[in-house]
Amino acid sequence: MKNLLLIFTLKKIPKLSWSSLDQLNFKPKVKTLVYLVFGLILFGLGESLLVTANIGGGPWLVLHQGVSFKTGYTIGITTFIVSIIVLFIWIPLKQKPGIGTILNVIIIAIVIELTLPHLPYPEIFILQLLQVIIGVLTVGLGSSFYLIANLGPGEEMD
Repeated sequence: MKNLLLIFTLKKIPKLSWSSLDQLNFKPKVKTLVYLVFGLILFGLGESLLVTANIGGGPWLVLHQGVSFKTGYTIGITTFIVSIIVLFIWIPLKQKPGIGTILNVIIIAIVIELTLPHLPYPEIFILQLLQVIIGVLTVGLGSSFYLIANLGPGEEMD
């Protein structure tokens, strides 16, 4: 149990053998890209689980849902459009996106778009709550892979 609690003492994102040494590395190791893409897929799946549970979500997800509701576009398309707008806002801030940031915009939107029609939309509160818990854990796990890959800051992190 003591070893499990050590995760709460982390002060910085760990560097592993597959982590990129440079956030702006546009030619990372294949292994690093695999972990990055895996993490982004998990993140997108977790976000979709939160949407389909229909009892809450993070601020970015709620923004995407609201814009989706107002525009009539799907949440996946809205996620992509809002993410692109945010990247353009980075220009005057002189923030440079890495390959991970760019893949973040694309992969998360695609995963949300593809998974939403196939996930359950539970109506019983306990099942909704269970789905939210699974969604939050999935987003967290996906975020850890994304962040440890160290291939650029991400604007989607809830």
